[in-house]
Order: sequence, then structure tokens, then C-alpha cells
Amino acid sequence: MLNLSDVLDDWPLWGLTTKPIHADQVKRLSGGLTNQCYQLSLDSGEYIIRISAKNTRALGINRLVEKSIHQLVASLQFTSSLRYCSDDDSYWIRDYIFGEVVSESLADAASISDSLLTYMVEQLKALHQIPVELSLPEVDISKTAESYWQIIAAKDPDDELLKMKPLMQVAMSEPPAGGFCLCHLDPVLANWLYTAEGLQLLDWEYAGFAHPLWDLAAFYQGIKENSKATDKALQNLEDKILTLYGVEDLVAWRRACVQMEYLSSLWYRAQA
Repeated sequence: MLNLSDVLDDWPLWGLTTKPIHADQVKRLSGGLTNQCYQLSLDSGEYIIRISAKNTRALGINRLVEKSIHQLVASLQFTSSLRYCSDDDSYWIRDYIFGEVVSESLADAASISDSLLTYMVEQLKALHQIPVELSLPEVDISKTAESYWQIIAAKDPDDELLKMKPLMQVAMSEPPAGGFCLCHLDPVLANWLYTAEGLQLLDWEYAGFAHPLWDLAAFYQGIKENSKATDKALQNLEDKILTLYGVEDLVAWRRACVQMEYLSSLWYRAQA
């Protein structure tokens, strides 16, 4: 991973400032599980510097795909604009978004109000309806999972979990019925921000051309995993989400949920 000092030495390339940057203009931000992020305060505005993790490629993250998607959704006000990308995509600079992280505003993830839940599901639905003229590869659950399996195997070739790989990869390979569209694929509450202009979505590094129910499943599971609500309350929440989105194929929904749980479990195991 790049050192922050090496990044700041590039300041003449950014077109954001006419003078070197001092330490008091940069603040490390917490919360990221993969990359390092810093808030950069300049006379021209507030920005975020994101330095990519060393294991970006191992995790199967394609920065060129991410950049194309980010630029598209930023133009449609789903997120903030990119200001600079290094030639090797090892770091990016985007506008800082003033707001409050949704997950930090809730006493419990499942205490989300009906109005907020409606707004978020409608935002995902709007994202899924964007015409995509970009040349994007289709997200393949088994291919994504393979990246995580390789990290796990490299850490411990004798890991008992590896015995389950062949069966799990076959079982998880078939996507739910239905067409693909533009998806965020990590729309957990920590990636939503209240702003003066409405909700915005952060962290598009896993975004791609994928099944919309994967987005919805990741959204619901993010709530469920950070809640102490009863099973009945969570079931009611799930029912609301399905109704709001208009999901009728419950077989496809269950498959999407299992596949996203599969990826999530492997991702956390790989990152441990």
C-alpha cells in the first residue's frame, strides 16, 4: 500500500491546489475495512483520498470497472464526483460528502423507519433501472468466490473450510432467474449517507453488472447482521423490503440470499 506522504507529493498533478499540503490539512478516517481513507481540506474544497489496499487484486476488485461505474452514477447524483485517479489506480480523490452515516444514526439496524426503508429500496430500484451503455463483465458468484478461496488457501492450506470448496462452488454457480443490471453489491447501512440533497451511496468498488436481487439481499443481510431484533421483527422487515421492491419470485430471492451469505462469509474469512 502507498504511503500517504507519497500520495501528497503528487499534489501538483491534481489541479486542486497551488501549494504543498501540510499535515493539518489531512485527517485519517475510520470505518473502512479494506482501503485507507483520509479527509483532505483545501482552499478549493473538502475531498477524500482513498488509497487502495494491497490485496485489491487478490480480492478480485477491478478498479477500471469501478471507475466507469462511479463516474456514471456520480453524474446521476447517486454519489460524489471523482477529482483525480492515479495512473495505476492506486489512489483516488473524490469530493467529500457532508452528511451522517445511516448506520450511525440508528440505535439498532432493524429500527429503520418505514419512510427511510422505502427511500433506500427506491434508490436501489432506480439504480437497477439505469440504462447501461458501458461494456461491463457480468458478475459471476463462483469467480468472485474463487478469489476469496485462494486467499484463504494461501493463509492456511490445511484450513478445514477448503474441503467444502468444490461442493459450494458448484452449488453457488447458478444465478437467480431474471436479467442483470447495474448493481452496487455492498449497499449496507454503513455505505449510505444522509446529505442535504438526500441519500447517497458510498464505496462502489464491488459494483458491477449483476442480478438486482443480490443487491437487495446484501442490503437486507447488512441490516440483519447488525441487529438484535427478534426473528419475527426481521421477518416483517424482510417482507416489507420484498413488497417495496416488488419481488414475487421467492425462489430467486432465497437463492440470492444464500449466494450473498456465501460471498460475505468467505470475504470476512479472507480478510481475517
